[in-house]
Formats: sequence, structure tokens, C-alpha cells
Amino acid sequence: MTLLEDEVKRIIRQRGPIPFRDFMELALYHPREGYYTRLSDIGPGGDYYTSANIHPLFGELLAEKFVRLFRTMTEADPPARQAQADRLTLVEIGAGTGQLAEDILRALQAHHPSLFERMSYWIIEVSPRLTSLQQARLRPLGCVAWAHWEDFAPGSLTAIVFSHEVLDAFPVHRVMNRGGRLMEMYVALEGDELGWALGELTDARLAEYLRQVDVHLDDGQIADIPLDIIPWLRSVSRVLARGFLVTIDYGDTAPPLYAPHRREGTLRCFFRHTLVSDPLIRIGDQDITASVDFTLLMETGRRFGLEPVEFTSLRQCLLDLGLLDRVERLMHGGDATLKDRLALKHFLLPGAFGENFKVLVQRRDGQTCPDSDGDATRF
Repeated sequence: MTLLEDEVKRIIRQRGPIPFRDFMELALYHPREGYYTRLSDIGPGGDYYTSANIHPLFGELLAEKFVRLFRTMTEADPPARQAQADRLTLVEIGAGTGQLAEDILRALQAHHPSLFERMSYWIIEVSPRLTSLQQARLRPLGCVAWAHWEDFAPGSLTAIVFSHEVLDAFPVHRVMNRGGRLMEMYVALEGDELGWALGELTDARLAEYLRQVDVHLDDGQIADIPLDIIPWLRSVSRVLARGFLVTIDYGDTAPPLYAPHRREGTLRCFFRHTLVSDPLIRIGDQDITASVDFTLLMETGRRFGLEPVEFTSLRQCLLDLGLLDRVERLMHGGDATLKDRLALKHFLLPGAFGENFKVLVQRRDGQTCPDSDGDATRF
């Protein structure tokens, strides 16, 4: 039994069953015992890998993507604005160990030195331990700083904001169709053991959203809905005057995400690189994730002035950026190790890592969005 399990049980005894969304937030982000609060390793010594852990080529190609977006952002501007915007600003949300940031920055330094010399790289990170790792790794590069959303004035950024495997760790509401009625899943106590209970929806937007995207759950089917995407998008749109929001994560659009074959939803846990089905065990010691609903991300983004301009698989995105040419040079140069060859398969093979991950690019053009001062209580 973990310390956090004791805390969860104490809360339930005091308040009664809690929505799974609140349980997931505690398990991942509790100030002292949450999984991401204490997380100190990603990769072989942790519970999962990310694209950046697989091969540095991912960061190199992502750097090229950002250069292309930056040029798109500035090339149509009049000369006066071009002079003002001649500085690349990247904002990474949730930088993990800093490996991806380092790969991106070293690629920019090597291939776009003049742009590297006049750039800023901000990191927004919730984990103190990961922040320490990032600072040790990245401070020698000289252009990296750390901040919170509240540190930026409204409309102060002309930037490319991006996240990689961040939104899949947003808490989700678990909704079930029980006899034609939408119910929410709660975490309850059965004696002294944690278990499941059904109750009323804690947020009317859950049913409203499923109606909007024309999703009808089968009896007993579960949908994992990340409503926390909404306030996150609000934070981004509040500070981003012009630029792009790039989201890289595993997930899909609403129709396949909530299809009947996903009867148990998309929630999954990882412990020491092993897939775990039960989120109510090892609380604070195992990762809990759910597939990202890119329809929710796109539709809510539009309300906040973020217009989708690209949505594709990570594999296709990397191919468009010249992945095959890079792989060929690596292989023919004689520098490719067996580890390189195995790693690159994750990006290239249909149905593998690169197909399951999606890339969404949303653009903000500088206009005030209609919902910028609204309460975001509707879809």
C-alpha cells in the first residue's frame, strides 16, 4: 500500500466516492506523492519510453518542422513586422527529462545557427524533479528558461507552443452508458478496498459533447473524456497572440476513439514497461494515461482562436520532413548501430509507434477570439 493510497481512502471516508477524474489528478499530480511529482526517469529506468528516448532523429526532424512553421509565420508579414518577429520563440509544455529539448536545440544550433543565436526556448513544467533534470541538462545551451503560464502577460507571445506526450496524462472523466443513461464512474471504498461506483455526471458538458460529436455508447461501454483540455487551451490562447500550437500524442478523432470496439475506454497504466489494466493499484507509483481526443482539441481550439491547419500521423509528418533521406544517410554512412535500426522501425513501420501517434497543428493569427473572455461552459 502506498502513502497516496492511504490519502485517497481518507478522502473517500470523509467525502464519499470521488469522480475518477479527481482520483487520476491525485494519483498523477499530488504535491508530494503524485506520479509526475516524483518521476525522475523516463526510458529504460522508468515506466515508459517517449519518441525522444527512441532516437535523436525525432528531435532533429521536429526542429525542421518548427523552422518551417516559423518561416510560414513570418514570410507573409510586411518588412516592419518581419524585423520584429525575426526571433524564434519555442514554448515546450512538459519537457520530461529535457532530452527532446536538447535534441531540438542541438539540431537548430548545427543546421540553423543564425536562427539559434536569436531564439528563446521556454519550458512549462509541473514536476520539480523533472525541472531539476532539465536545468542540469539544458542550462549550458544558454537560451532556455522556465516559466508558468501566469508569468506571461495576455497576448504577449509570438511563438510556437508545443507538447509531446503531455495531453495523454490529463485527468479524464470516465462515462458509462448504463441502460440508456449516461453515468459517471467514481472511485469508492468496498470495505477497506478501492473499487468502482456509478453516479451522476459531474459536468453537463460530458453528455453535451457526446451529443455534439454524434457518439452513442453501447450499453456498458465506457468513454474517457479529457475535459481538462478546455482550461489548458484557454491558458494557451490567453498568452499566444500569433503563432502555432503543435500537439504530438497518441489518440484519434472522436468517432474511432469512442467506437463500440473500445468498450472499456482507452485508459491504460504502465509500470516498469508493463501494461497494467487496473488504475486503482500502486497509486502514485504507476503511470495512468488515456488516448487524446483530437476532435475535442480541434473544436475547442476554434472557439479560442486556434484554427487547425494540419492533422496527420506522426509517421507521415516525419516522412514529409525527410525521414527516409535521414535514415538512408545514417545507414549508408556506416554509423547505424543495431539499436539505431530497431529504434527507427518505431517511426517507419505501418501500425507501429508512428501510426498510433498523431500531430495536430493549430494556428493563431493575432485576432481576438470570440470566447477569450467567456466562461468555457459550453461546446
